[in-house]
Amino acid sequence: MSDEPEFASDMGIEFLGEVDGSTTLQLDLSQKHMSRANRAHGGVLFTLLDTALGRSILNHLPAGRGCATVEIKVNYFRPVQRGRITARARMRELTRSLGYAEGEVLNEEGKVLARASGTFFLTESLRQGDRERV
Repeated sequence: MSDEPEFASDMGIEFLGEVDGSTTLQLDLSQKHMSRANRAHGGVLFTLLDTALGRSILNHLPAGRGCATVEIKVNYFRPVQRGRITARARMRELTRSLGYAEGEVLNEEGKVLARASGTFFLTESLRQGDRERV
């Protein structure tokens, strides 16, 4: 059994780890990922980017520490209707309390579908209780 989150598993996200210095994820698109316009829903690309950016931050933190998304900006460039898409992200900066990362989603031809930048609050533990402030 995988220790990956059920949400990511349900989405079909495959974690490839670090590839050429970037945290890398892949997803084989299926009908469940499509919008009413029959192209990958923007939320699917956003989810891939949020996950990849967050993982790139976690990869640079001591074991047991975590992070929570504060803000993400996504630019969408072209639609995609089928195939395997790849998200790549790199941590760009860490301070005592924040991390900043950038990433992109590409189609099988290597064309950029979307780009994102995000800020993440660094937490003392990977999981926080409901009442803890992030």
